[in-house]
Amino acid sequence: MGSGKKAPQVKLSERQRKVLERYRNKRNISRQHYQRIGIILQAFNGRQNLQISENLSIHFNTVSKWRKRWVKSYGHLCDYERGVSVEGVSDSELMQKMLEILTDEARSGSPIRISLTEKQQLIALACKNPRDFGIPITQWNREMLAKVAMAEGIIEKISPRYVSEILKKAPT
Repeated sequence: MGSGKKAPQVKLSERQRKVLERYRNKRNISRQHYQRIGIILQAFNGRQNLQISENLSIHFNTVSKWRKRWVKSYGHLCDYERGVSVEGVSDSELMQKMLEILTDEARSGSPIRISLTEKQQLIALACKNPRDFGIPITQWNREMLAKVAMAEGIIEKISPRYVSEILKKAPT
C-alpha cells in the first residue's frame, strides 16, 4: 500500500479552505470534485493517505496522486490568489483555479472530431420533422440523420453508428 514515507503536507489558506468547503457542500458538484476536495480537506486536517482512502472508500494511490498534485500546485495557486495587481481574485475565480488543479489532465488519443456545438445541432435536427427537409418519412433513422446533418453543413462527416451514440447520450 504505502511506501512508509510520510505524505507531503497539504497547505491551504483560510480563504481557500472556506471556498473549498462551501463548494463541496453544493448540490450539483461532480463526484470526482467532491472526492478530490475531500482528499485535500482531510489531508489539510492532518490525515494520512491511508486514513483518507479508508474514510472516502477510494484507492490509496488516488489519494496520493491528488495530494501530490495539490502540493505541487500550491505555490502557483497562492500567486494566483494574490492576483497580478495584488488586489486578489474573486472567490469564484479562486474556486475555478482550484478546480483546474483537481481536474484530470487531457488524455492521449485521437482528437475530438465532432464538437459539442455540432452534437447539439445534431440533437436539435433529430427533434425536427424529416418532412421539413423534403424527406418523405415520419421519423428519423440514423442513416437519414447522418445524411441530412452533412448536407446541411452541421457536421462535415459522421457515420450513422456515431449518430446513434450521440443520440443515446443526449439528455432527455
